Amino acid sequence: MTPNSSILYQNRDATVFLIDIPASIALAQELSPQSSSDAVSGHTSISAHASSGVRTNRRHLLSSPPLKTPYPPSSEPKTAAAREKVLERIPRSERDFAKVIEPLVSDALSEIRIQCRPASDWCLPRCSIEESSEGTKHEGGISTDGTGARLGKRRREESLRAYDQERQLIYEDFDVHITEQVSNIAMQPPLILSPGLNSFEVKGELCNISVRNTSPEIATVEIRSLDPTDEPSCDAEKQGRSPRFIIPPLSNFLLCNLPISTPPTGPRNANPIPGLPREQNFNLILLDPPWSNRSVRRSGHYHTQSYLDSGRLTKYICEILRVYSYLPMGKDATLEATNTPNYSIAAVWVTNSAKSRKTAHDSLMGAGFSISEEWVWIKTTTDGEPVAPIGGLWRKPYEALVIGKKYPASGAPATGILRRIIAAVPDIHSRKPNLREVFERVFFSSHSGTGVLKYSALEVFARNLTAGWWACGNEVLKFNSERWWAEG
Repeated sequence: MTPNSSILYQNRDATVFLIDIPASIALAQELSPQSSSDAVSGHTSISAHASSGVRTNRRHLLSSPPLKTPYPPSSEPKTAAAREKVLERIPRSERDFAKVIEPLVSDALSEIRIQCRPASDWCLPRCSIEESSEGTKHEGGISTDGTGARLGKRRREESLRAYDQERQLIYEDFDVHITEQVSNIAMQPPLILSPGLNSFEVKGELCNISVRNTSPEIATVEIRSLDPTDEPSCDAEKQGRSPRFIIPPLSNFLLCNLPISTPPTGPRNANPIPGLPREQNFNLILLDPPWSNRSVRRSGHYHTQSYLDSGRLTKYICEILRVYSYLPMGKDATLEATNTPNYSIAAVWVTNSAKSRKTAHDSLMGAGFSISEEWVWIKTTTDGEPVAPIGGLWRKPYEALVIGKKYPASGAPATGILRRIIAAVPDIHSRKPNLREVFERVFFSSHSGTGVLKYSALEVFARNLTAGWWACGNEVLKFNSERWWAEG
């Protein structure tokens, strides 16, 4: 049976969640399956299909084996005096944030352990990368050759390297085109995909242009100019076939470099996202900037020096939010007649550094948003243990999402910041939980009990597409490559 939710646990107040990351991305490739009763019940919710595995109606999402033990211990200070010296060098805002978050995270993990997962894994079964390669299977976190014999460390590493090389070939080839001048994108008509297979000879045909799947069906994009014989393949059936990318229903994307450090040439009021008209507005804008301290690890295409100037990044994010966020009108209420929300949400993923948090806060408030919530993703093992000590100084086991809300002119900002904890077992590097389902439950559930409101959403610096959403950045197709999916 196909799972209908990636949320394995949700408490009554919707402040604690347990999410399966591969399932969240897989389900996001389809139009929202959330029912009104599931969205607004207010009761503890454990997926009825938690044992059915990670799959959509068509495919498994390939993943890394779930983490069974915490990361090796880092070189934390050995004595109280040494710890105090380290603490003195940490900005006060970081220390204050940790003091607030750490007990909330500990309590949330205890709650999930007691209420939901006392003796079971904290994620759904995964289809690992090794499982799809040369008959390799993954059993209980151990790679085998399909007969039960364990593979050695060298073969496991070779499998992972092959996948990394394949992705690098694809995106290096795209990069030749997306680094070209993009000042005239806005004048180009959108590229409308048809349901089924869409073949292109030149990969540049998809770059620096608005690409839209206007159908409620999945579309597939094939790039014939990429020679599959030069690329390692993890599926024998795909040998000899040009690379393909899965485009979810009603999704739109812009595969381009975003002009953070160098504004696009042209009129002073040029679009902050080239190719996305200024009149296009969204109820939800989600951003995951490649912060300077990890941009090299996350992407080989963005230049690190572009992000060293936090003021420049702040200004750019603020401009995106100011131009593209929906401007609420009238009273702070949903427009029941059209089943659409009358508010705007903006969310920025941040690291645990004070600099990134300040950039997010300044960007949101500069664009007229009031900071209303913070969601904390705590990374756990399959046993629910944090991947690193919660109180560690060198490596934190969590990341935060800073959320702002733009109120109607007559509305009053909420007081205080509501914090929600989201537990999830990590997956492939740079994959975060797809939070569409949580956003819909928290912000876009109909008050009349008719399901999900008709909201519009944009993801900036996206690494996968989401059905019904817009996405932009130079990695929007990263995890929509067909080679990340296995039939099942």
